[in-house]
Amino acid sequence: MDPTAAERCFNETFVAPHWLPGGEAFWYRRQMSKGKYRFIYVDVQGKSTRPAFDHDALAVALAEHVPEQTKIDPEALPFSWIELEDSHIRFRFKQQIWRFEPIKGLSKCSEAFRQGNPTLMRRQEPSAHTASSRPVMVTFINNARSHLRLSYVDHKGTVRPYDSISQGKTHFEKTYSGVCLRLEDGVSRQLRGVYRVPDKVHDTVIVDEVDVDEYLGKEGENTTGALLVDGDVAQAQEHQDDGSIAQLSEEDTSSAPHISVRDQRLWLLDEQGVESQLMEANTSEESYWNDKMIFLCPNKAFAVAWYFQQGTTTTEYWIKSYPQTQSHPKLLKGERRLAGDNPRIDQPRLFSLALKREIEVADKDLFSNHYQLSHLGWAENGSEYRFLYHGRGHKTFQILGITCAGLVRVLYEESSDTFIDIASKLYYNLLSNSNKLILASERDGYNHLYLLDLEQGKIENQITKGEWNVHMVEHIDEESNQIWVSTYGFFKHEDPYHRHLVQANLYDTECKALTEGDGTHLWSWPPGEARQYFVDSWSRVDLPPQTVVRSLDGTMQLKVEGTSTEELRQQGWTPPERFHCLGRDGETLIYGIITKPAHSNPQRRYPVLEDIYAGPQDFSTPKSFQDAVDSNCDWREEDYVIVRIDGMGTNWRSKKFHDICYQNLNDAGFPDRIIWITRAAESREWMDISRVGIIGSSAGGQYAASALLHFGHFYKVAVADSGSHDNSLAGIEWTEQWLGHPVNESYAQQSNVTHAAKLPDSAKLMLIAGGLDHSVTHFSTMRFVQQLNKANKVYELVFLPDSGHSCGRCGYGLKRAKLFLKTNL
Repeated sequence: MDPTAAERCFNETFVAPHWLPGGEAFWYRRQMSKGKYRFIYVDVQGKSTRPAFDHDALAVALAEHVPEQTKIDPEALPFSWIELEDSHIRFRFKQQIWRFEPIKGLSKCSEAFRQGNPTLMRRQEPSAHTASSRPVMVTFINNARSHLRLSYVDHKGTVRPYDSISQGKTHFEKTYSGVCLRLEDGVSRQLRGVYRVPDKVHDTVIVDEVDVDEYLGKEGENTTGALLVDGDVAQAQEHQDDGSIAQLSEEDTSSAPHISVRDQRLWLLDEQGVESQLMEANTSEESYWNDKMIFLCPNKAFAVAWYFQQGTTTTEYWIKSYPQTQSHPKLLKGERRLAGDNPRIDQPRLFSLALKREIEVADKDLFSNHYQLSHLGWAENGSEYRFLYHGRGHKTFQILGITCAGLVRVLYEESSDTFIDIASKLYYNLLSNSNKLILASERDGYNHLYLLDLEQGKIENQITKGEWNVHMVEHIDEESNQIWVSTYGFFKHEDPYHRHLVQANLYDTECKALTEGDGTHLWSWPPGEARQYFVDSWSRVDLPPQTVVRSLDGTMQLKVEGTSTEELRQQGWTPPERFHCLGRDGETLIYGIITKPAHSNPQRRYPVLEDIYAGPQDFSTPKSFQDAVDSNCDWREEDYVIVRIDGMGTNWRSKKFHDICYQNLNDAGFPDRIIWITRAAESREWMDISRVGIIGSSAGGQYAASALLHFGHFYKVAVADSGSHDNSLAGIEWTEQWLGHPVNESYAQQSNVTHAAKLPDSAKLMLIAGGLDHSVTHFSTMRFVQQLNKANKVYELVFLPDSGHSCGRCGYGLKRAKLFLKTNL
């Protein structure tokens, strides 16, 4: 396979549209070759594409204003963002805004200009994730020249790096309104922007090249949070904001009656202008959130104020061996909620403004043992206040209402013997001016949308139905009662992990696919309410991106980009092979891909190397062309057959398929994986399944080691990088979702630490851990090591003192992993 041809093909066909006002045209940057770009204008109504301007003429004109350059390459213009209007464009260069038009040529411009995505800001603030925060799906499109570093800014302002987005890649992030995310250039660490998640269902962020100093301000300027210094997570000063989301509550705060929080007391300003105290906190560990978490009923006779008690956290430590700020090692300290810790206890409390006192709420036990409570709001007639209850252990979900008399009623209830997946499937949306709520649920075995009548406390309609899943809600039009959703498995003849856009109706179960083409789809809508057209791009691991523009009913308007598989084959590219077969139950198809060595010889037999993740929150096998190009890029020149598989226990198939993981993480779909690899090898003589190795990072690191402990008859060699070998050391949000609460024997049974003595004497195991891993601390690996030592087992340990998470995927860690596999596999 020629991976260079595949990478070049993706870059040359990747379309990140920048819609113009009205939603009838857009521009994008087309890569001509490495480092070479042209701006393309797409006229949807006219069904045509053309250069957005005369690149050659602009290059000549611009060179006259740059004394140090005699010539500017028209395909390497020194800007990446334009504003296009009629026949002219504007752009920013050398701290100046310029205007270029065909007849008048180039001139300086004083018109206002906003470079980059307006959703990005320079001010870094602590995240504000509260009970009023909504689940939001954010699509990040990296149109910059390098990969992006994605960090979470916590409620104290501490920056916590946790993911990266490859150049040209689309990344889906399930998060909550009020969360603050920081985007940095993955190479230079320059700030690309700070993003505050809005209070909406879905948002798209396109990250382009921007002049950081001009557009966002110099690094660290005007920020209230922490910055990365010397690789440490620098602590911000304690922020005055207690973590509330910056949004208006349901009252008009400019008029009486008005309720506010001051000095841990709740104060009422009545209509006569008299202020009185309603309630005070009992201890320093208790408090009302703040004014934004106080909600007046429509007639302003009652109010609900959210009250909380701090939960418990566990202190974690790391040692930085070579800090730049001192000559001796530095102790770093952090707090995190682990499995078994107590989450913050929230409580909506009811007050009568006429009586100026609290109304005692009966049946508080209905929502006392919770993992999370979420605000919904008052009924239209003010008869009750509503909120969502997620039970501790994730087996119970309810919508509750508190009447003005303090009585609690259950408006909706759902339970599971295993788990209710709020980690990836929680979605709810209250329709405006109504008592109706759209809710996602797996109650029929697949993730679908339901319309609830909260007044009657019943399901009014199942909006979507079938043996497929709603992934996320894209848009709701309440006037037409239509809803647009992203789906998995909509077409039975396709790979069930292919993503398609589907239109549904609120009051029936009729659904229509708006995208077509055998592949996984990505689409882009114009901003605002202009939704006549959308850009649809789709691909597969064996099909380069194809991009068209469609009208709102799915009709194709014009083709924008696309390269055939045959064109790439002629350049020496051999695509990964898609393969599926029946799994352990003899009924369910298991899907994966097979990638041959770059310079494979049909006369040779190659060892099989499985790259595993298997985290139950998602699936991990690449489905798009770019994911396949990125996948295993470090192993292309090695002599292994690389396989990626999604066995039972992973996400986005049926609920039954997913439930396999519950309190059963050791399984990791291995029975299905072994069958899949065996069946694939039956018709591929070049796959030598007497030599099967496995590699993985994070949860994949846990499972790579687990493969030797529990399935050592099949897997012979494993590299376990940054493995969560002991999930009792993992965050509460991940561990309790899949292992439940309270912490019981299942935690120990699903830990590699417990089973260390089962490592076969013939097995070859390498463990890699980073001393500054804030995602999965290296102590998880060290506990495993301790038990391996007690059992007199032989293994290799690579400890990288000042490295972070997944350090075995790059640099020295990757070098050691490759050497280990070459020696043993």
